[in-house]
Amino acid sequence: MARKHGIDRGICQRKGRTGWWVRLMHEGRERWHKCDTKSQARALYGRLKADQREGRYFEKPHAVPFREIAREYLRTVEARRRKKGDDQSRMNRWLAAFGGQDAGTITIRQIEKVLTDLGTDGKQPATLVRHLTVLKAVFNRAKRLGLVKDNPAGLVKAPQVNNVLVRYLLPDQERALLSHLPEQYGPIVLTALHTGLRQGELIRLVWADVDWNMGVLTIHETKAGERRRVPMNSTVVGLLSRLKARGHAHPIERIFPFDARYLRRTFDEAVKAAGLTPFRFHDLRHTFASRLAMQGANDRTLMVLGGWKSPAMLSRYAHLSPTHLWKAVEGLTQAGTVTKTVTEETTTDDDTQKLLKDLVSRLGLEPRALALKGRCSTD
Repeated sequence: MARKHGIDRGICQRKGRTGWWVRLMHEGRERWHKCDTKSQARALYGRLKADQREGRYFEKPHAVPFREIAREYLRTVEARRRKKGDDQSRMNRWLAAFGGQDAGTITIRQIEKVLTDLGTDGKQPATLVRHLTVLKAVFNRAKRLGLVKDNPAGLVKAPQVNNVLVRYLLPDQERALLSHLPEQYGPIVLTALHTGLRQGELIRLVWADVDWNMGVLTIHETKAGERRRVPMNSTVVGLLSRLKARGHAHPIERIFPFDARYLRRTFDEAVKAAGLTPFRFHDLRHTFASRLAMQGANDRTLMVLGGWKSPAMLSRYAHLSPTHLWKAVEGLTQAGTVTKTVTEETTTDDDTQKLLKDLVSRLGLEPRALALKGRCSTD
């Protein structure tokens, strides 16, 4: 223990406070630690100085309630989004579970229990994944700000989502759906089928977003918060041209002035009447990708047109019909394919000799060598 003028350095008694105190300077700031006796203070001071020299000294972290980091996350995220309230209901479930608990003490076991309870309540695996994604985002932000040390949600295994139900429209199903839809809703459904845009993106479109010269639609804010330009084919150009001719088409007016909830309800009624249940408006996006894939569009083209960032996401949307797959393998049986040609050539002696003669002439070999090679090949 260092002493100066007979006084121990780094320990003292503070005016108006009980006990003995250890004073330590760390990163230009005073750190105070309380002890009951002077001998305890001496021992603690020695340990802290040793930790400081070895780079192992850290200030005792303060408790941060989960409620605080959750609400701050919501405020930050909602300020950047046009569509509000997406995460609120999921966050409410985590707030009910953890609330005022110190965020640094939340364990993997506690998180798994909440997910198990949600599954017991009838929630689907995809819903559980969304809940877990929100919690991970909360902890990642808190960790980045130094409010927590670890992210326990990152070690929780996400539930396995089994998207076994493949939903896309065949041509006759498309006609049945459109026949049961009110006339004013036909254009938005057809535009979704030919552009792959989401319902929210279609509803937010205004006439200023249509570039007639370039033939593209500008989506100012996608689901990922990015700006994207989508090409229009002749069907979409014709639909929008007819809609524009009917009204004034002011630049700031919406192209499809529908309420999202009423549109979804009307669409569901048409799906039920057409006998296509279960089929959602979002499945029009599946149909868009699947039709492009069956026409031979490569993965890179599909990802750009649909706005997907990875092949894994694309695989959830682009499906091939059984008929398309059957036609692909049936093509192997057509006359003139490599397999059939090679089989026929290897089973005909005359054709074999012709092939050998042609090979010899190219290599500049003697005819006698040809005969020898022919006998050797048949022995």
